[in-house]
Amino acid sequence: MTKERATGRDIVLAIGENMRQSLEPLVTKTIAPSLYQVYLHADDYDRLRTLFGELEEEAKTLLDSELARLNRGPASAFPRILRKKKADEPAPAPKYVSAEGRWSVRFQEDPNGTLSPGDVEVVSEFARPPEAGYGAGSKTHRISTTRRLGQMTTTRRDAMEGTQSLAGTQATEPSGHARLVYKDDQGTHTFLMTKDEIVIGRQAPDVWADLSLDTSLDVSREHARLQSTPEGGFRIKDLSKLGTTVNGVPLPRSLESADGGVRDLDRWEPLPDKARIGLAGVIYLDFERLAKA
Repeated sequence: MTKERATGRDIVLAIGENMRQSLEPLVTKTIAPSLYQVYLHADDYDRLRTLFGELEEEAKTLLDSELARLNRGPASAFPRILRKKKADEPAPAPKYVSAEGRWSVRFQEDPNGTLSPGDVEVVSEFARPPEAGYGAGSKTHRISTTRRLGQMTTTRRDAMEGTQSLAGTQATEPSGHARLVYKDDQGTHTFLMTKDEIVIGRQAPDVWADLSLDTSLDVSREHARLQSTPEGGFRIKDLSKLGTTVNGVPLPRSLESADGGVRDLDRWEPLPDKARIGLAGVIYLDFERLAKA
């Protein structure tokens, strides 16, 4: 029996499907997320890692062509009457656009061990809120598209006014491991941790963070990682330049310079069930472990 494995084509098509499912209509245009994080089983990640540059270019080409197709609109069944365009006549504004005007595609080995060989999970997010005046509030979305054995499933997670919730028929808050409440330059937010491990960092178009903060440059783009443990607790490690604190106590740095680069020493510290996490002394997150049902 042939072992199931993800192909480059599977990955590119999953990214395209994710973009189509993630379109957010505003008033004068519809935006597509610009940032796509691809998670792969460890076997597929190791096998394809030398091709990630090629896959990224293929995905960007597909996303560009998909936006162009959407902006052309459906073809008419009848010939259209053509008129000569005036030289000074402006081109019509595109109705479908990328949120950032460019695409970012990143690849990562599945940190939670939930993917099987052959699975491809694509998670997209708008790298920044829509422009003021185009829609109500600061609603952003995360769309997760997973390919399993040739089938696609899509899950939509909405963050409205800073509170993450699952879209669907039920209005109840989804279950999660922990809750983080914080205030950044966009206001006060509540983030529900539903994954076993998350990245916390400053909002940036080219770096993925699960909890993305609109804040000072003192906060690193990948500032800290937070992880649930098999025993039911939590731990945290600092990946920043200006430090992370827990209840006012600085964490040991997990990164060190080595051989002209940076090495992660994988220094995790236990996190209490309730704690105040400080990032570079400029932003604070109130962490609380949620009781399991």
